[in-house]
Amino acid sequence: MGQGLASGIAQAPGAAMDKAFRPESPQGFRRRQSLSRPVRLIAAPGRDQVAEVISATYRQLLNRDLYVAERLSDAESQLNDGQIDVAGFVALVASNDLFLNRLNQLAPLRAASGAYLALLGRAPQPAEASRFLATRVRSGLPTAIAEILDSPDYASAFARDTVPYWRGLETSNGIPLATVNKTAALYGGNAALKPNPKSAA
Repeated sequence: MGQGLASGIAQAPGAAMDKAFRPESPQGFRRRQSLSRPVRLIAAPGRDQVAEVISATYRQLLNRDLYVAERLSDAESQLNDGQIDVAGFVALVASNDLFLNRLNQLAPLRAASGAYLALLGRAPQPAEASRFLATRVRSGLPTAIAEILDSPDYASAFARDTVPYWRGLETSNGIPLATVNKTAALYGGNAALKPNPKSAA
């Protein structure tokens, strides 16, 4: 088959996943190494465990650990004292200007992708992206984010004790193959809010 003809054939389902996880691909290797692992807060946690949850939340939603002046000290204290759970802490970080401003700097469809990648660990399905954008226009970005956090999918995936993490790279939990491929195309390391601009539209 000629090279020109081969290049014109559409990629088969799963091609994005194959490319991301191809063993001989250095980029694929880096992606495998940087996939998140679940971080869960057990009952009666120690300070180190709480600190791990706090750091994992900042990295998942903001793609970095924060400077002292940026940290949500009140929310961290509430988590340390057991006044809120992990889901409550995630909600406070997601409603903070640091997170909102990052989404507001993105084009609408990229903002929807960024929100779902950060909060649900996967790309949005078309209907979800449309609903996110409609809610954002009608009621504002904080409400659109709250709907994700209050969704059955969030509760099923993370309950009240687990930091969101990248989980949209497999179909075993009921995520459609199209969403898996989209997540793989968007994935670029731990940057939950950095969807590939060529893939997020």
